[in-house]
Amino acid sequence: MRSAPTQLSDSPQSSPAQPTRTRDGRRGRRSRARIRVLGAGLSKHTVLIVLSAMFALPLVWMAGTSFKTAGQALQLPVVWWPHPFVWSNYPGLFAALPYFRFFWNTFLYAAITIVGVLISSSLVAYGFSRLRWPGRDGVFYVMLMTLILPFACTLIPLFVMYKNFGWIGTYLPLEVPTFFGSSVFSTFLLRQFFMTIPQSLSEAARIDGANEFYIYSRIILPLAKPALASVILFQFVYCWNDYLGPLVYISNQNSYPLSLGLALILGEFTTNWAWVMAGATAATAPIVILFFFTQRTFIQGITLTGTKG
Repeated sequence: MRSAPTQLSDSPQSSPAQPTRTRDGRRGRRSRARIRVLGAGLSKHTVLIVLSAMFALPLVWMAGTSFKTAGQALQLPVVWWPHPFVWSNYPGLFAALPYFRFFWNTFLYAAITIVGVLISSSLVAYGFSRLRWPGRDGVFYVMLMTLILPFACTLIPLFVMYKNFGWIGTYLPLEVPTFFGSSVFSTFLLRQFFMTIPQSLSEAARIDGANEFYIYSRIILPLAKPALASVILFQFVYCWNDYLGPLVYISNQNSYPLSLGLALILGEFTTNWAWVMAGATAATAPIVILFFFTQRTFIQGITLTGTKG
């Protein structure tokens, strides 16, 4: 009977220490969690900064070399900061070559093919994603298999066919096929994005009496703006960098795109590499500017593609 009061008197003395230890433990866990999150974020950003510097280094060297003298462009060790700045490389290049004509030819080539890819690829992608018909998936997989065929395998038969059409020497062999679904990758990209759009929207429109073309043009395409922007950017970059196609089909120098026109700077015995870098910098600038203006929509179109909703 005497030991009971002693136990009761001990319990109030030990109770205030327990909440204190609990709070200290929680604070310790929170601080360790914050340190882990901070360390993970710091390591990720460090890796991204290093990779960005590695990818940006050739661009920095190219832009810097465009302001060097012909001797500094080949000097070893590499001269990163030109001294003095040679501003005359760009006017000299534009005076030696019809650069702006090449620029306009490339822009028209890209604009026409973008229209063709948007029309044909979106229509084909709608048929593969929103319509049900026998053999749909099999035909889609066969279409994807054509991606593994290199351009060199179909070059000769296509050249013979276009020669019989009388299209050699023009941009028709490069532009007309885009209106008939030649861009398999764009079709695949749009098909995957269309599949993320709920089927209930199409079914509701069909109940209201809408036909398939109305659903395609008024419902699906407005919702697919991010994917369409990605297709535009991919096709623009492809046309801007295309060298083999114009080399095979274009023979008149006045019709050359930038990819062929800049190759005229390369001399048979000597080459002014400062001019080459000036032309490459001027040709790269439109792509960089376009990406900066469309990067948010482009990234959204890429991240949403392939997630079926």
